[in-house]
Amino acid sequence: MKKHNCEESDILRFPHPVLKSSSLKKKIKEVTVNGKKYVLYRDNNGKPVAFPIACPHRGALLSKGKINKEGELVCAYHAWRINASGQAQSPSVPNKTCEVHSLKTWDKYGFIWIANQNTPDDTFPEFMQPGYEFIDKFSSHFNAPVKVALDNFGEIEHAFKVHTFIGPSSNDLNTVDFKVKIEEEQTYGFLDCKYRNLPMFLSSFFGIKKGDHYHNDWIFKFRPLHGSYKNYWTDKHKTTERAVSFIITSFLVPVNANETKIQVFVQMAIKNKWLKLLKPVLKLSTILITRYEIWADAGIAKFAAEDPEDGTNWKLTYLDKQIMPNRKLMEKLYFQKEYKKVLTEEEIEH
Repeated sequence: MKKHNCEESDILRFPHPVLKSSSLKKKIKEVTVNGKKYVLYRDNNGKPVAFPIACPHRGALLSKGKINKEGELVCAYHAWRINASGQAQSPSVPNKTCEVHSLKTWDKYGFIWIANQNTPDDTFPEFMQPGYEFIDKFSSHFNAPVKVALDNFGEIEHAFKVHTFIGPSSNDLNTVDFKVKIEEEQTYGFLDCKYRNLPMFLSSFFGIKKGDHYHNDWIFKFRPLHGSYKNYWTDKHKTTERAVSFIITSFLVPVNANETKIQVFVQMAIKNKWLKLLKPVLKLSTILITRYEIWADAGIAKFAAEDPEDGTNWKLTYLDKQIMPNRKLMEKLYFQKEYKKVLTEEEIEH
């Protein structure tokens, strides 16, 4: 059986979350990753199956087809049948067959993930943390290139302007302390600031008191593109951590040159037995806050500058200089393109 010639996607060397599991039922779904279209469906055993969108016969859109009772994808044009293993057959000339390039799939953490068929299982990005409960997952659409989305998730200078519940207020910018750490495979950010004053009823749910400090410690990785952000609070002396914290992990999935999907996973931890009695309220509040703040990021990202690529004309501060090492590591590790020297920690100064 001949192999249908279909170019693999370079970025699908790594697993990417592309569709919520609950969205993939009996019908065929279409997704786009980095300008390439794919179809997804479930076979008779409920396992997700993924192929490039073009039928190997004459390139018809497989997304317009249907799934027969044998669990095969049937092309709407000439009724070629493709089974879950990627074997395609002509109904008119049964001895005409080929093997379609199928993708590897995972159904995990509430999303369907896809990668090239030869992608090792150990490349799957494990991001769940011990002691934290997985409480939510959702998808957000950024009308912006992936490098602009990356910039948004790699700096905190926009927090007081764009966000409502995280970061400092405009009156407390003088309390902001932000440090970065740049490594060969990942970057880190460490934010400490006086927390903005929120309504007492909301702060009390999280055990936050007036004068407390807000912290956001994150690590961003590039195989694939994703960052995990631990949000927590301490007392004004920064010696005692408050009982509630949550981790937001955001995967950046390029759709095309001007759009990016942000697939978000939320974890929460409660260390106080009394606050655990408020767990349903805390979970709902954390979910709503996270969804609102990512929505705010998506709304402002479309106004961000895309060029110049190297940022040579930008007047960066120590609060956003991390974006240039991030861009260069993305080019090197994710897209496998030539890149200029990544800035060291010493070069990212106040």
